[in-house]
Amino acid sequence: MDIMIDTEIWSLSVKKPLRDKFSSKEGYDKAIEIHDKARMLVKNALSNDTIYMSAHQIAEIFHVLAYRGTKLPLQFAKKYIKSLIDAKEIVKIEVTWTDFLESIRLSSMSGIHIWDFLCLIPIKKYIEVIYTLDKHFTHEVFKKFGIKIINPFGSWKIL
Repeated sequence: MDIMIDTEIWSLSVKKPLRDKFSSKEGYDKAIEIHDKARMLVKNALSNDTIYMSAHQIAEIFHVLAYRGTKLPLQFAKKYIKSLIDAKEIVKIEVTWTDFLESIRLSSMSGIHIWDFLCLIPIKKYIEVIYTLDKHFTHEVFKKFGIKIINPFGSWKIL
């Protein structure tokens, strides 16, 4: 299947939750469960699917790993991004000026930040499914693309 995995899922698959960041064992256990589920989703997708990524999304994943939340070592983030770029299972698509202008138009129209559009617009004609937990993808503007949206975690986050 031809798919997109949203940036937050990539982040969840890589960043193992730290126990000291949670006030309760239940919260930590739930975070570990989500981390494990994200890891399996990515692993299975790399084995069984063709993953599409825009150049913007690759940059976004680097930023999330190295500079947002629990920051991973810069060398690790760079090596991880290099592995995504080199992966044959991942098709990388450039962001064109046409994609950029469409992303601005859709962001302005919907009120959703431009970043989700810069991840999706360049690859929308290639994919059948988007895996995400970002509530923005439930908005009508995304439904109009006719791409199946699957949240493998059951609850939505506003990112």
